[in-house]
Amino acid sequence: MLSKGYTLIELMIVVAIIGVISAIAYPSYQGYTCDTFVNQAVGDMNVCALGMERYYSNGFTYAGAVISTATASVCPNVSPTDGQAQFTLTLDPAPTAIAFRIKAAAITSCGGDMFLEADGTFTAP
Repeated sequence: MLSKGYTLIELMIVVAIIGVISAIAYPSYQGYTCDTFVNQAVGDMNVCALGMERYYSNGFTYAGAVISTATASVCPNVSPTDGQAQFTLTLDPAPTAIAFRIKAAAITSCGGDMFLEADGTFTAP
């Protein structure tokens, strides 16, 4: 008599192999997505820096510039702007006439606080 199908042992081996592969792949995927969000935040900080320079060219001061969701702001206050926010962008401390500092604070566990100074220096954890 010839039976068709798989034995329980064969199915358990396949499930074990899939479990091992997924245990390796999922943390790698999480790291990849975190790196993507950090790089997006860096890009958004650079966009904010360009907005600050545009603001400076109008009045020759950085003082009074704001980062918010309003249309009168220099740039959006979250990164990424579409989807779930991973970082909040703020001016920390308040900009002076000649300097500003953009802070990207992590909302999730992807990275820590990053800073971009008016002179272009970037600080990351």
